[in-house]
Amino acid sequence: MRPRIPAALLLSILALSCSPLSGLAAEDSDASRKPIPGSSGETQKAPATPAQPPALSNLSPWGPGMHSVLPRLALGADLRVRHEYHYNAFTLNSDAPDREYDYQRYRMRVEAALLPVRSLELNARLTTERRWYIKPDSLDGSRPDEILFDAMNVAVRNPGGLPFTLRVGRQDIVFGNGWVVMDATPGDGSRTIFFDAARLTWDFRAARTTVNAIGIANASIPDTWLPIVRNLHKPVTEQQENGAILYVSNRAFSKTAIDGYFIYKHDRKVQANGSDADIKTLGSLVQREFSPRWRYRLEVALERGAKNGADLRSFGITHRLTYSFGDARRHRVHLGHEYLSGDDPATNGVDEGWDPLWGRWPQWSELLVSNLATETRSGNWTNLQRIDFGWACSPTEQLELSANYMPLFAPANSLTGRPGFSSDGGFRGHFGQAILRFRFSEHLSAHIWGGVFSPGSYYSAPKGDTACFVRAEAVVRW
Repeated sequence: MRPRIPAALLLSILALSCSPLSGLAAEDSDASRKPIPGSSGETQKAPATPAQPPALSNLSPWGPGMHSVLPRLALGADLRVRHEYHYNAFTLNSDAPDREYDYQRYRMRVEAALLPVRSLELNARLTTERRWYIKPDSLDGSRPDEILFDAMNVAVRNPGGLPFTLRVGRQDIVFGNGWVVMDATPGDGSRTIFFDAARLTWDFRAARTTVNAIGIANASIPDTWLPIVRNLHKPVTEQQENGAILYVSNRAFSKTAIDGYFIYKHDRKVQANGSDADIKTLGSLVQREFSPRWRYRLEVALERGAKNGADLRSFGITHRLTYSFGDARRHRVHLGHEYLSGDDPATNGVDEGWDPLWGRWPQWSELLVSNLATETRSGNWTNLQRIDFGWACSPTEQLELSANYMPLFAPANSLTGRPGFSSDGGFRGHFGQAILRFRFSEHLSAHIWGGVFSPGSYYSAPKGDTACFVRAEAVVRW
């Protein structure tokens, strides 16, 4: 008889999913992912009194606020504790070995920002994450981690009164909702997301336009630029990644944000599952608030170039319409759609598969980001069409509940002939998730996150069994 998903976990997920107070997808409601000044393109305002030093910026879209301990020195720290359980996330096969994972994660970070002179800022952050595995038996016990700098940069702000910021070194970079630019280190999960880059941000205030020009040089193992304590030589990506980003943001129109971007990414294979590629991406993001209750977001991009010896011709689009009820509990619902082209194996010499660039993070599913590792690589969103029905509410300022249902499809049968994948099925399956978030104070927050995936006709034996994911998290910030 096949092992089954523990009943307690199924009941927990069902209870969350059936809650009458639920609904934004992770891409809109995860506050820990939101960009903040200094990390995602927002230009710092000039100080009200010229004699005062400019405000020290936070270092990360996940991180704590900085606390001034001296007039020109700020410090911060945080501890994130997670207990995660997933069943069949990698295998979709209840008879497979290592189908069940149960483990804890303890991520600790300390950071500092120094302002030696008025326009100069120095930033650094040290990070480590230890894991303790309960299952599978092959990983039982503690897994030590490295101690590495996931931020180390220098920023020059408004030199000589000019409206630009130059930041050079290891830094976090987020644009929009992180669809194509968010995480340059997908190989270590959510331990880090940093880029090794030089970034120039110029603020054309009269035109309400900001221009970002970025040069990137990311190594597979991040000791190329900065030392690592207890170096385990863990790859954070499968290839050497060099590239450039030109990102223009305009806010000249009332209640409308228009972004346009060009991205060049050059990959040189380092790990066995790495890529050799030259990818050119042209895209745009438009966000519009039609009224206090209706808002819409559309992002579309076209990719051309070469990847692993084939011509790359791919396309992606994601959009969402959200309605807010305007009631005391802030209920809102949304309808979303995403299409990422898939590679047609019948077109020799051409790869139509969407490349997510630096968007390989759990954009809308912590469960399926792992399953992708069995198709291509972890977080390698491609060959996907999804419809997203979501509902959320915030009964109090501290509490948010959300739930989503998504039918998932595959535009192409890219893996025909591989065990576990059908030759003509196009339905990936049904996916649902529910999240409860609570912020106790500025120093303590928590969430419970659950998801279930029921595979469809895209899969065949030995794949096809239900998968689930559950996580409990607490974050303490200083």
